[in-house]
Amino acid sequence: MKIERIAKKDDETVIIYLDNQEKLFLSYEVFLKNRLKNDMEISEDGFSFLIRENQKYFVKKKAYNLLGRRLHSSRELKLKLMKSKYDVALIDEVLRYLHEKKLLDDFEFAKQYVEEKIRTKSWGRNKLKSGLFQKGVSSEIIDNVLEEIDLSPKENAMELAEKKLKILSKRNYDNRQLSARLHTFLYSKGYDYDTINEILEILIKENGAP
Repeated sequence: MKIERIAKKDDETVIIYLDNQEKLFLSYEVFLKNRLKNDMEISEDGFSFLIRENQKYFVKKKAYNLLGRRLHSSRELKLKLMKSKYDVALIDEVLRYLHEKKLLDDFEFAKQYVEEKIRTKSWGRNKLKSGLFQKGVSSEIIDNVLEEIDLSPKENAMELAEKKLKILSKRNYDNRQLSARLHTFLYSKGYDYDTINEILEILIKENGAP
């Protein structure tokens, strides 16, 4: 088949009119990359290739938009792209490209995720691990990131406990109930039993709670 005419549809799309009455809608990027022009012959394989390249362009564009908002883990980004009904093979190809260009990096994502959750929510190790696991980050990367970052568990747990204690103290709880609720709260934030017990022991002495 041969290209009879090329027309601009909008700022991002061109229309390729073929001599067999078919029309091919391509992104401007794919059009330029393949140096298409009038009277150029396009084989069946070439036609299929252009369609695939055009689909890949939109997968990549969607990925760039998502990564422009915030970092994503590889698994998280793949799931979001799959929701848009893109071909899985094309998605995997785009993910490999993003990895090669250092635009997709699970270690950097995990590091930023941990730092943000510690800064804004004072999460403990267990909750951080659970959150990263749900994002599809590997156990090896999770362990490496948590080893590298100073979690300051006692300081963060104490800050959370003191804030929670101010709220709970306004309610009609006896000391035993108060202690139990603080324990449950800190555990839900990802702190281990040793850290929780140490924090509660300090608060017990300071506030007289058992």
